Amino acid sequence: MYAWMKKLSLSAAIVATAVTLSATLAQAQDIYPVEGGRTTVTLTKGFIDTLANLNIVPTAAVTSQLYDGAIDFPITSGAISLKTAAGQILHSGGINLTDGNRAVRLDSFVFNLLSDKPFVTALVAVDGTFVGRIKLFDITLPTTLTRPIAPKSGDFFLSGVKLTLDEEAATALNGAFATKNFKTGADAGYSLSLVFVPLSADAE
Repeated sequence: MYAWMKKLSLSAAIVATAVTLSATLAQAQDIYPVEGGRTTVTLTKGFIDTLANLNIVPTAAVTSQLYDGAIDFPITSGAISLKTAAGQILHSGGINLTDGNRAVRLDSFVFNLLSDKPFVTALVAVDGTFVGRIKLFDITLPTTLTRPIAPKSGDFFLSGVKLTLDEEAATALNGAFATKNFKTGADAGYSLSLVFVPLSADAE
């Protein structure tokens, strides 16, 4: 066998072993890919009133739906530890905020649950120009959340998740709409996520 063929065979074996070990390790730690689902964010009356007082109209971006103060965001991917509830959940869709003079788009939300201070980021554009990805909300998980998470039929709910406006978001929104009405730490809403994971993640 040629030397290059031996190297190729060895490399393939190493890759196969690495993939097997990675999969085994992930399974052992109860870390599973997020296969889909949706998150519904119900905005607080205070946050809705803030928008109304500034004549800012919220509308749903493509793939999201907004109805009676609640907006849906499809879950596209991510990964989560069932033992600790740590992970990341990625979404499509978003929300548009317009006051007739300025249009702010917030989309591609990522729920980051990897630290003891979880948060939500969003990709922000103002008048069609990207500003970047910023921290939008700070997350407070409910005290009723039990661990390990026990999916049933390949899905589970994360409910009662409190969202407060992050300092970075308050600064960006105040700057965009020339106001001081967006306050850091203001209650913005509550989220309910229906998360799909592999059937193999189901508790026995």
